[in-house]
Amino acid sequence: MMKKVLLFKIALFCLCFFCITSPSTAQNSEQFQIDSLQKQNRIESDQEQLVDNYNQIAYLFGGISIDSSLHYSQKGMLLAQEINYDHGLAVSHLYTARALIQDGKLKPAMENFNKALSQFIQERDSVNLLDCYSGMSYLASYESNQLKSLDYNLKALEIAEKLRDTTSLSIRCNNIGAIYKRLNNYELALNYFQKSIALEQYSSNIGDLAISYSNVGVLKVEHHKFSEAKSDYQKIMSLLPAIDSHYVQAYLYLSLSGYYNGINNFDSTKYYIDKASEICIKNNYQHILARAYRKQGEMLFKQKKYSESIHVLDKCLKLSDSIGVQEEYPEIYKMSAKAYSQIGNHKQAYKSLQKANNAIDSLKSEKVAEYLVEFEEQKAKNEIEKQQLELALKNQQAKNAAIIMKNKYTLALLAIVLLILSISIVAFYFLRSKKNNIILKSQHKLINEQKLLLEDNIKKLEVSEENLQKLNATKDKFFSIIAHDLKSPFTAILGFNNELTNHYSEYSDDERLEMINHVGDASKSTYSLLENLLTWSRSQSGFIQLNKEVHLIKNLAEEGILPNMAAAEIKKINVLNNIDDAQIVWADKETIKIVVSNLFNNAIKFCNAGGVIKLTGKLNHDVFEICVRDTGIGMSEQIMNNLFMIEKNAQRVGTNEEKGTGLGLILCQEFVHKNGGQIWAKSKVGVGSEMYFSLPVDKNK
Repeated sequence: MMKKVLLFKIALFCLCFFCITSPSTAQNSEQFQIDSLQKQNRIESDQEQLVDNYNQIAYLFGGISIDSSLHYSQKGMLLAQEINYDHGLAVSHLYTARALIQDGKLKPAMENFNKALSQFIQERDSVNLLDCYSGMSYLASYESNQLKSLDYNLKALEIAEKLRDTTSLSIRCNNIGAIYKRLNNYELALNYFQKSIALEQYSSNIGDLAISYSNVGVLKVEHHKFSEAKSDYQKIMSLLPAIDSHYVQAYLYLSLSGYYNGINNFDSTKYYIDKASEICIKNNYQHILARAYRKQGEMLFKQKKYSESIHVLDKCLKLSDSIGVQEEYPEIYKMSAKAYSQIGNHKQAYKSLQKANNAIDSLKSEKVAEYLVEFEEQKAKNEIEKQQLELALKNQQAKNAAIIMKNKYTLALLAIVLLILSISIVAFYFLRSKKNNIILKSQHKLINEQKLLLEDNIKKLEVSEENLQKLNATKDKFFSIIAHDLKSPFTAILGFNNELTNHYSEYSDDERLEMINHVGDASKSTYSLLENLLTWSRSQSGFIQLNKEVHLIKNLAEEGILPNMAAAEIKKINVLNNIDDAQIVWADKETIKIVVSNLFNNAIKFCNAGGVIKLTGKLNHDVFEICVRDTGIGMSEQIMNNLFMIEKNAQRVGTNEEKGTGLGLILCQEFVHKNGGQIWAKSKVGVGSEMYFSLPVDKNK
């Protein structure tokens, strides 16, 4: 009985997690089931069954009365603890968490989910695990760490695919789309939202379908595609009358208010905000009420009522902070900064702009982006491997069929020969038998040749796949740098430049100097990155030609470190070039200068203020080994293993929060190899690092 209820429960679980979408007739049916269970409980002697009954009543009350749902899940929890019934206890925690979400108590809801999760993992209970991960992904989406929400979503997606649960698959597509929206990836967000709509088209759950249309509409409105969003909101308006859930109604009213605010229809905007707020206050939907305040603040800003807008946005921030909801912070602070700027309070605008940038960095975590890239790559890789396996299987089947036909033909011929030999003389039989032996040997030889050919093809496929992975890693690294590392500094540059241009006289000298320093730091970082990126791009395209000659390696090293000496002086680092004055190497001058410059720059970045960087070298047979040694923070073994792998992320911030991409070391490796040398690292955490590379001393080597 409980399994059927749990399966039915998953079908009702939607993006808003605990939506009540059943009509009044369904509520009557639930009340009938509740009454039946309560009568059964009066005579039930099996304590575990009694716990299961309490949990089922808690589940059924979820669509009628949250207080009653919590009451029965708590009764089930207490009895399960008393009789040591672990599964029943886990289900009680699960239903308690569901009710707490609708009651607006997000933190205790997450605590109950975690208590249920470990038991379901131990039992390998896929249905309840899917329910847990779904709820946890929803709760985590309100926090600053979006990586947790993504992780829970992907785990739920894997289980839903195994169960072939289209409703849960639709929810997962919605949630992954929402994460892509937060990362400002319009195309992938729209793709996942539309997948969700396709899965919901034939579902009886009108609320889920309306929410999917709302997600698409909100995405288009945020990108000012109002004419395209119009049809989505028309669909929502047509579905609203059939939705009984107050939770979903409030969610959709806020979505409609955003659309009408976008097209400057403020009467409709206010109408839908008021309707949503009334529902939230009546039902204590605190996290939805916080969104209503934000929508109201946006409307007041567009109406140029800037002081009122600031007041409402502050209410939104206070409420969000009190219930632990952080997903709205970046946009709220941006809007506040604009409003403060309009009323002439530029210092407060500057503070709000800084808070917005910090919130954006927190929510748009690079780990989340990398996690999603790995998820999409794995999907594509699995599809390619599946196609390759199917193709290889078909080819092998065709070859096997050909061999079988050939063997049949040979056996038929052999039968005829044996028939003739049976009526022939012994000598003729002997000669013909010998001939048959020769034929069999040739067949074995043919089969062996085909086997070798197949093995060769498999090796070629493996090499091709490895090359493809490297190309994909190179491409992804390139676009990751452009999308994040090259783009991010411009947020600070443009933001602070705009403040200085428009409100220069409003700031003190110290504040202006701080802004200029921010712009300078971002510009230097961007220029250094762009220089490495262009050099790397030229190298990948084959445009860099090496001109190897005899050089004094100490002079090359001096030229390589010279551009970065100012940075070393700022950190008061003592630089020593102890390479032998007379030592020569056979190498290309320009590429080796880039290698030394990058290694020296890294040493500065990770060296503590007042530290030492020393360049040394020694002759090892027919190569000369150069070492750039620093007294910095050092590296762990894991970081060292990933240093020269483009598909891995080994970047870290320096001792003064200097940022990097890891591209410089990839460039060093490539140039050292082109010059006939090797590159490697030694390090110890807290002591420092030693970066080595070798170069030939003889042009014949």
